[in-house]
Amino acid sequence: MILSHLNYLAIAVSAVVYFALGAIYFNPKVLGTTWMKGHALSPPTEEEKKGMGKLMAITFVYCFITCIGIGCLIQIIRPSTWLLGAKIGLLAGIFASVGITVSHMYTRKTFLLGIIDSGYHLIGSIAAAVIQTLWL
Repeated sequence: MILSHLNYLAIAVSAVVYFALGAIYFNPKVLGTTWMKGHALSPPTEEEKKGMGKLMAITFVYCFITCIGIGCLIQIIRPSTWLLGAKIGLLAGIFASVGITVSHMYTRKTFLLGIIDSGYHLIGSIAAAVIQTLWL
């Protein structure tokens, strides 16, 4: 089975990078303010901040699961250069982006918000695929 051949250290590192990118990407000085406005969110209250650790842990688990999927692609394709790995990440990111964008259409979110939400996963997928490719 392919899961037994994955490099879980590379997957863990790529998941940490994917997750950390979110801290930068959604920072209020980068895209966080626009993102919050687009989703009609206000800054979290003290009560909401108490549950933030659980929310971040779940987010990391999802990043890890995504990186496992990318790891499967990397194992199957076995790209020989980081650039080929980046292309695999780009393809995986596009798959995620299409689903996000379709959901945004039906919830009447703006195109810009679709680009912001999709962009994070696109960048994260590329970074994860490059990391895992370099670890082959």
